[in-house]
Amino acid sequence: MKVLLSIVGLFLSLVSGYGFAAPKLEVTNRHETVVLEWADLEALPQTTIQTTSPYFEGSVEFSGPTLQAVIDQVGLSGESEMTLIALNDYRVSGSVNELLSLDAIVATRRNGKAMSVRQRGPFWLMLPMSDRPELDHEDYHRFMVWQLQRIKLQ
Repeated sequence: MKVLLSIVGLFLSLVSGYGFAAPKLEVTNRHETVVLEWADLEALPQTTIQTTSPYFEGSVEFSGPTLQAVIDQVGLSGESEMTLIALNDYRVSGSVNELLSLDAIVATRRNGKAMSVRQRGPFWLMLPMSDRPELDHEDYHRFMVWQLQRIKLQ
């Protein structure tokens, strides 16, 4: 019985979060690196978008801080290019001005629930394609990086 209680206690401590690292998003500029945990992103002002996408069926609600709010945490100091990097090392670059003009959010939730890596989370750069149909094009789809782990400003 003691062994069973020990196993149950160990299991509960693992699933309660003590055995897992909190998801982190690293944002770097020329001078510093800021590591934002999921809770830090949740503490920023939240934006909700309802959109369609080539990556899922129907309309889905995503919420999280704007890309602009995340970048403001580090600050720009003359950088003109932004590179978005995923867990699998997929990366895409664009001008800071172009990326910030897309009204993108760093989604932390899909339909009100935190996203796992299996669900393309924990962070997914999402574009408001339903509100801005011109963004529903391959030229912009490439910026919709799921499993986002790093934003590099250069």
